Amino acid sequence: MKMNIKKTLVGLLTLCMAFSVCGCNLSFGGNSGSQTVNGVTYETVVKAQETKTLKQNESITYTIDKDITGKDYVVFKLNTNVNLLGKYVYHDVENASKVVEEEFFIEAAQTEFKQFLDGYRANAKGAFDKQLKTITLTNIDQKEGAVEMKDISVGNREFPELERELYVEGKNLKVGADLATGGALTYLERLSYVDDNGVAQTIDEVISHDDEVEIGVNAKEGAKAHLSSSVNLINIYDAGRQFQQSFYSNVGGTSADHWDKMEAGGYYDKLPEDYGSNGYDRAMCKTAHKDGYFWPYNPVQGGDVACNPSQIIDFEVTKNEIYVKTRAMDWAKGRMGDNLIGTVQGGVTTKSYMENWYTIKGDMVFVTNRFIDWNGFEGMESVPTHSNELPAAYVVHPLHNYVCYTGNRPWNGEELEWQPELGSWAASSHRNYNPAEEWFAWVNDEGFGVGVYIPNTTVFCSGRSNATTSSVYSNNNNAYASPMANEYRYNKPEATYPQQSCYVGNTCYTAPVVSWTMRAYQPMSYQYIIAVDYLEVMRESFKYVNESGEMKNEQLHAWD
Repeated sequence: MKMNIKKTLVGLLTLCMAFSVCGCNLSFGGNSGSQTVNGVTYETVVKAQETKTLKQNESITYTIDKDITGKDYVVFKLNTNVNLLGKYVYHDVENASKVVEEEFFIEAAQTEFKQFLDGYRANAKGAFDKQLKTITLTNIDQKEGAVEMKDISVGNREFPELERELYVEGKNLKVGADLATGGALTYLERLSYVDDNGVAQTIDEVISHDDEVEIGVNAKEGAKAHLSSSVNLINIYDAGRQFQQSFYSNVGGTSADHWDKMEAGGYYDKLPEDYGSNGYDRAMCKTAHKDGYFWPYNPVQGGDVACNPSQIIDFEVTKNEIYVKTRAMDWAKGRMGDNLIGTVQGGVTTKSYMENWYTIKGDMVFVTNRFIDWNGFEGMESVPTHSNELPAAYVVHPLHNYVCYTGNRPWNGEELEWQPELGSWAASSHRNYNPAEEWFAWVNDEGFGVGVYIPNTTVFCSGRSNATTSSVYSNNNNAYASPMANEYRYNKPEATYPQQSCYVGNTCYTAPVVSWTMRAYQPMSYQYIIAVDYLEVMRESFKYVNESGEMKNEQLHAWD
């Protein structure tokens, strides 16, 4: 059923194009005692200090030795012109032998740093009442620098332990980011669609008379079975799905970084010659091949291969925006069982930060992603490049048609390429090189679905976990078997029917890709837009953004 495209487009083109990156800002005054800001009580544990000059690798330690039970949120006020590697040392108030050394990173010129100490996830290292012993800052730059500490405070800001999915709503869109999956974008719903008569229609998930799972505008009309009119269009089957940040670096050796190299080198029962180079040990992983291979360094926002969740550093929700800052998990290091190497049952939390801003403007979601790695791997100048997902985007399988413009005369209304039955991305992904209009979409047969506009990437890699939308196919009716079940799904609505496409194993996938070598201590960022609409509307909306020139994504190539 085709809706009033012109009326919808007029509303979209009036959206505000200002696209600023802003997080949560708190103001503090003075250096004494405690004070309350926005209902949170903060206590100063380090008062203003004289400016210290630190040479490379030189440190300053603040001795605190204070019980901070119930105050796991730390705020620094400072001035610094160098990058600082930080370390908290704390122990269990009830058991002084249970000591945690938690690292953090403060960027040069950063005047405020905020974080939750690690205590709010299943694999947390500090899930206890804390005696904060010391805080140490080390200059890791190749130059000396000044550190002026103005204040370090701890606050009793609450972390939502049960209801961890954060939501914002616009007139027609609802989006959610899940703190149990690193603040990845996990919920995307088109709330309604106005038809030619001005009547708001629902977006429905149904089973058709051909026994296919379908999602569309007013799809319940004439359907064999109506499943839901509150439909999440993002697939969240496991921690690697969602719309999320995921980065790769080819550290740790490349002799066996693919299954065919494993086979050729005979590395199934021995380590490759260059294993552990750059100070990083690769893990064996079977995500992309049944026999597995030595996976590269891969910070993943949503968690690791065993669904160990990433650490939430900070978050804030305003009227139309969600902000989240995360320390991501290393994808392949989430389980025991491979005797070849010593992976970790609780996973490995990477030395990296991911920041996300999700903002509803009009009928679109504007996203800014920012990433900085602070491992300081050795010999990065000689590390081979690796492709990166910008972002990894997983859409529900009933929107099974992949659409992209593949011509060389962009924004002239020329015919789009439709790919209705793409195969697996792991086996052989479909690729659009240098897509001229810089957007792709996954849609139903009427052209309604999810589109993503992202300038300045070089290729779109796409595929599906299975081509069928049949309601009887096992991968399309296993919502109750999702690895995100039990302790991971408590913060979301339970699956209410077996074909609920956001939870099932089958999915559609696209990753806009750029290949580069990751740079230590150097941030990169990028922006993209998500639309939920008919192809004609989203294409014209993306064209408007393109012609405005306000989203060039220049920082996406900060590592080139």
